[in-house]
Amino acid sequence: MVKVNKTAWGLTATFVLVAVFWDWAFLTPVKILVVFFHEAAHGLAALATGGRIDSLIVNSNQGGLAHAYGGSRFLVLNAGYLGSFMAGAGLILAASWTRKDRILIGLLGSALGVITVLWVRNLFGFFFGLAFCGFFLAAAKYLSDHTNDFILKSVGTVSAGYAILDVWSDVFARACRSDAAMLSAEFGMPRLFWGGLWILLSLGGMYWTFRLAAKADPHR
Repeated sequence: MVKVNKTAWGLTATFVLVAVFWDWAFLTPVKILVVFFHEAAHGLAALATGGRIDSLIVNSNQGGLAHAYGGSRFLVLNAGYLGSFMAGAGLILAASWTRKDRILIGLLGSALGVITVLWVRNLFGFFFGLAFCGFFLAAAKYLSDHTNDFILKSVGTVSAGYAILDVWSDVFARACRSDAAMLSAEFGMPRLFWGGLWILLSLGGMYWTFRLAAKADPHR
């Protein structure tokens, strides 16, 4: 008899559903949240390498911009998509390695609130960040650990998958001033190389994330 790991199949099914319904409106709030992660990752990479964040912008059209200066330009440009992947993988693994999901989602909400207050400067992005901060804090207070586990893994899967699905849209399906285009202009190699590299790294990372989550998940 083949033993089915519910965690692995659940995460895989979630990713497949997200991919199928990627352009549907009901995913828009979570996709904008992942744009928030993406821009924050650019900014935090600048800070970590000696630069600074002037402001972060998150728009209702799922666009964003990080006004970050100094630090390692190479790492800052790579940090957007790879950072959103790592944020997603981190949420999945953290939720899988503990039953303290209410604490985890409370920490996520608090971090979101701090980043919003410190650096988000456009009106939509500011209130969006505070709204999700409030949602996560309310979930931590009123919802069960199992429900919060589902929320964390769902958001994590969308965030990790963003580096695959959105890269395909921005880099392969249409030409725009993307992170890949800026890397190409500043460091060489075609933008398709950078986009393809991010997709491959994210696919491999998702495989290992799902495997590790399946082995450790106390909810399975």
